[in-house]
Amino acid sequence: MDQLMIDIEDNDNCGYFPIQVFETQSEPQTGSAITVPGIPDSDEPHIVVGWSSDNGGGPCEVSAVTVGDSGSGQAVMIYGGDHGIRLKPSSSTTPWNLESPDQIGEPYLLLETSLELVFS
Repeated sequence: MDQLMIDIEDNDNCGYFPIQVFETQSEPQTGSAITVPGIPDSDEPHIVVGWSSDNGGGPCEVSAVTVGDSGSGQAVMIYGGDHGIRLKPSSSTTPWNLESPDQIGEPYLLLETSLELVFS
């Protein structure tokens, strides 16, 4: 199996995150955005994009891949650009922006493998 290394330097989207290495167990799927039916602490669907430092910071491609997880055996990891990922409720009409109060930045997400992700 291949390995995926997540290394996020300090940034305005999600802050510093030390190097983590995950064993991939599938081929990654990539899109401009992924709709997740439910994230931890919310039952509302969320849209996820990658976040990149390019051009002062903004959305980029986002990917999902199955990885080994010592706690549950397998998990789906959603990861993005060099500044992590950015999430917002699917009901939000707010443009992607670090100042938006209904958006959050994360280095990545680990989710249950049973969730049905929608790629766009």
